[in-house]
Amino acid sequence: MNSGMGDRELLSADAVHAFGLIAAGEPVPEGCADSVAELATWGFVKIDSGGGGRPVALNPEDIAQRSLEAMLTEAADRVAKMRGLRKMSEQLSAQFERAQSLAGGGSEYIDDATVVNTRLDDLLNSASTEILAAQPGGARTKEQLERSVERDRAALDRGVTMYTLYRDSVRQSSAMASHIGMMSGHGAEYRTLVAPYERAIVIDRQHAFVSDYVVEGSPAHAAWHVTDRAAIGFIVGAFMNAWQLAQPWKGEPRTGSDVREAMAGARPWSVDTVSGPSAGVRTTPLERAILRDMVDGIQQRTTAARLGISPRTLTKHIEVLKDKFSAVSPAQLGCKFALSPDYHFDDSAPLGDISKTDQSAA
Repeated sequence: MNSGMGDRELLSADAVHAFGLIAAGEPVPEGCADSVAELATWGFVKIDSGGGGRPVALNPEDIAQRSLEAMLTEAADRVAKMRGLRKMSEQLSAQFERAQSLAGGGSEYIDDATVVNTRLDDLLNSASTEILAAQPGGARTKEQLERSVERDRAALDRGVTMYTLYRDSVRQSSAMASHIGMMSGHGAEYRTLVAPYERAIVIDRQHAFVSDYVVEGSPAHAAWHVTDRAAIGFIVGAFMNAWQLAQPWKGEPRTGSDVREAMAGARPWSVDTVSGPSAGVRTTPLERAILRDMVDGIQQRTTAARLGISPRTLTKHIEVLKDKFSAVSPAQLGCKFALSPDYHFDDSAPLGDISKTDQSAA
């Protein structure tokens, strides 16, 4: 940007002293060349080219008046440019947003777990109205729950509404029950659902984080940060539909009828269970591990890797279980398992040992 009169520094004390000497017709010391240059720049003196380069003083009031008028003109021009800059910014922003919209700019793919968590924590810490969280991944550990307590309580203290949806299976976790009971006392609301649903976190209906279904071969923790209002509205609608089907939970211990009530509210069809509540368990530890992952919505490739078996072997186990439970699909199998005594069986064997104790489908 070109500099104008308004960008010049005011006269130094040495320049003012030099002007007094020049106006009085006295010689100016050789060391005052910079001061004379200041005066000439402002127009208070002119160099007499015909008089050996002698500086001549001009009327300072006239010069100051002309300088003031010039600076006022410059200032008016700058104000006009500033106003134009705002309008120009709005025009460019409209073009940019249109281009982003056409290119899918309302969402950002993130495959770095640290970036996802950092950005999510920042937005959760600054939430002002509402947090919606759909967590289909099963029970969280005690350590994970403790890390979120301070953040969630701070949000509730700010008046933020918090709705969190979990899978029905988390009611088996004593750590989850204790956490839910405590946070419910602070105003948070929780529900559980047997039916499958998608993972999503929505903050103030301005930001949403959802799982990736676009990038082939993406890691399990990959997510999309969505800021498009229409997309967020759709995500909120899906969440609220699931919320209406879910069963409220404040951390109460599970009773014998909880699963059947949850299933009745989550599915329009009746489920023909394999056995009644008093019947014996008919699955092996490995089979129950597979079925629990299925109920929790865990992908089969993840289950196979966790249990140390191949995807092909896992598929064989599922086919055996479908016959055992008279199920025609994996979805029906998961439902029937959730209503059977096997669902409540306490397996104390470490998962790492399960695959070694049962190879019936290999």
